[in-house]
Amino acid sequence: MLILERQNAIRDILYKEKAVSITQLSDRFSTSTASIRRDLEKMECQGLVKRTYGGAILIDGIAEEIPVVVREIEQKEAKQRIAQEAVKLITPRDTIFMDSSTTTKEMTAFMGDLKSLTVITNGIRTMTDMSELPNVEVYSLAGKLRKENLSVVGNQAETGVTNYWASKLFFSCTGMWMSHGPMDYSEEEAEVRKKMMSVSQEIILLCDHTKFDRSAFYKICPFSQVNILITDQKLSPSWENLLQQNRVELIYTEDEA
Repeated sequence: MLILERQNAIRDILYKEKAVSITQLSDRFSTSTASIRRDLEKMECQGLVKRTYGGAILIDGIAEEIPVVVREIEQKEAKQRIAQEAVKLITPRDTIFMDSSTTTKEMTAFMGDLKSLTVITNGIRTMTDMSELPNVEVYSLAGKLRKENLSVVGNQAETGVTNYWASKLFFSCTGMWMSHGPMDYSEEEAEVRKKMMSVSQEIILLCDHTKFDRSAFYKICPFSQVNILITDQKLSPSWENLLQQNRVELIYTEDEA
């Protein structure tokens, strides 16, 4: 098979499956993983795919959401460092909201020593992980199951949020655009986050470096509504100035401090 034919075949596979690993493609085409990586590199330069850790996903416009199983391994170490910093902001007897993002989910690994904490979340994976934490009381929101993200959304979830009051909200986003603020692929997820913001005293945004200067489909909020932003790499002066103008406290992870 010619290289171009193989790349076209890879794209056909991605149209059907949305995400695929290098190992799967190597086995399917009986070629080396190095050759597949070169194919994906070229296809990424052409704007056809986005490479991920160990594979690739199809780029199908800004309304196309990356599958949760892919997002969980993308920038995992950076997300873990951000999550570790976020947990430092939690105090005893806090009641907190946590959204369904993969970044906030990483916080659960560092919450084992917390005492008398109440968590309200729409993230099913987050709830599952927290079931093993004896000193954390977990409340879930009712509503429509969003299967691709394993989260609960919709009018019932949004109404349920307003029954609570939280000292802090921890949330993440798909992209950060200077003129639009944090953004997401899903309108439903963004609306749940907005409701969480309306009943939270402090708004804390967790965002790894790959999300800056990256747009998505739906605006979550202006930067002026965010109190704290935690990220893993030094930002450009223009980003730091923008956040300062909006009175957003910027926290870097320890390796960037």
